[in-house]
Amino acid sequence: MNCLLCNGRTDRNPSWARLFSDKGFPVVCEGCRKGFLPAESQPPLSDWDGTPYAGMLERAVSLFAYNEPMKEFLHQYKFLKDVALSRVFKSELAEAIRLSGGQAVPIPMHPDRLNERTFAHVEEMLRAARVPYADLLEKTAPVTLGRMNRQERIQADRLFRLRSGIRDVRGEYVLVDDLYTTGTTVHHAAAVLRQAGADKVSAVTLIRA
Repeated sequence: MNCLLCNGRTDRNPSWARLFSDKGFPVVCEGCRKGFLPAESQPPLSDWDGTPYAGMLERAVSLFAYNEPMKEFLHQYKFLKDVALSRVFKSELAEAIRLSGGQAVPIPMHPDRLNERTFAHVEEMLRAARVPYADLLEKTAPVTLGRMNRQERIQADRLFRLRSGIRDVRGEYVLVDDLYTTGTTVHHAAAVLRQAGADKVSAVTLIRA
């Protein structure tokens, strides 16, 4: 089997197959695999103390560091639309969501951005990981947070709302997204769920920037 990232041959060592696998075989080679490093620290939720979003998230977990190999992966996956890469981190993602507990809820894309990208990258990762999820949220505006500084992100208008017809969301939920930078996205999403009755909301992101 060829590596989904560099097209080289993959290592079929069973110890690696448990981490990066597809039907028992690795989907990335050992060289590419070594480039993905664990996140050095976890998101500091205390950054949101003193804001209207304080306490909305119970906890947040990020799996990998935003280094050059991860940047290249994200570019190839999201912007070059290589949907097959949704399988690369399926085992890690599934395990992190399981440990967090609760129903997975993907962070949605605005319809305009979805039309541009042609696929919803977070949902594709969840499907690849075989993690059941609930589409509870919709994005209200095609805001690009990467163009805002930290203060502008914190003060941004509410980014999400409940999908039409959804009223009661009592229970525990795990928000899932690709990237945690300042935490604006997941805190805004958590606030919508908590204000609609969610008992607990946590977050899992693939990357900590």
